[in-house]
Amino acid sequence: MYLEDVHIEGFKSFSEKTEMGFEPGISVIIGNNGVGKSNILDAIVWALGENDLGRLRCYTDDELFFSGSKGYPPAERIKVDLSVKENAAKDSPVAHFSREISRNGRHRFRIEGKAVNQDDFRRELEYRHLLHALKTIIRQEEINDILQLHPLKRFSAIQSLLEIDTKADLARCIRNLIAPLFYRYMSYLMPLAEVRMDVISQNGKRGLEVEVTLPGNRIRRAHQLSGGEKAITSLALKLAVFHQLETPFYLLDEVEPSLDYINHKSIQAFLKDVASDKQLIMITHLRTTIELADTLHGVRTRFDGSSFMKFYFVMDKRLLRLYKCC
Repeated sequence: MYLEDVHIEGFKSFSEKTEMGFEPGISVIIGNNGVGKSNILDAIVWALGENDLGRLRCYTDDELFFSGSKGYPPAERIKVDLSVKENAAKDSPVAHFSREISRNGRHRFRIEGKAVNQDDFRRELEYRHLLHALKTIIRQEEINDILQLHPLKRFSAIQSLLEIDTKADLARCIRNLIAPLFYRYMSYLMPLAEVRMDVISQNGKRGLEVEVTLPGNRIRRAHQLSGGEKAITSLALKLAVFHQLETPFYLLDEVEPSLDYINHKSIQAFLKDVASDKQLIMITHLRTTIELADTLHGVRTRFDGSSFMKFYFVMDKRLLRLYKCC
């Protein structure tokens, strides 16, 4: 299953109806700073039912609406349509979901064009394993949040994220499922490092310790890693945890900027591995990530600052040679 189409109307910086199509694998969104790339990811999670304004990068509901400009009036409604395809086969079934809100606060939810209430909308998303996509968005400023936590709080945060009832069940999940995948991811990102993940006990409470040892260095716990080391360790940990959730895609918003050139290269193998069974929709400025794209989307702004999709194409080597990375 993968996200095939997104239609955005009146949401944040998008003054006109904007359509974008995605393919399985890695879809990359590019553009200069401030053109509205992250608003696309916000629109997707809003359409899936996200109501937390903080997670939508807003303080008030009004900020969800296009506010108006010299060329366009303020939006009176927001509408985001999502099309989710069962698989890549040409005749594969497609499910359609729509969320709409007007400035007076009236909400409308639709499945296959038919109006439904919010509970039924949520149940259908849950049935299709789409609700967990709300948990699998990573923004640049959030990449280290779990790794920065004390081991006891880190364990609790993962338990809450995965909604696992008991600490014993989570400990088994970490040892049998999360840790092996984390080690595999880290073998791409830090091939010379020794990595260890342990469920520990302190004063009767469970914790999760992560340690990394590089050649010639002492053992370093997660919070002692350098900025670049911490970023890639965090990314590997988060995606190993996310893999336990039944979601067809991850949304990644500029998660690579603090990595050095060597790690930019090693992250390619890592992303290919992740994309072997998950769709990645990524915002990036990096050519090494763009090289991996199955589809490429270019976002720009009009003279009045509103966003629009300038180009979209399926990537190939000829097009990549023509593209000049920003």
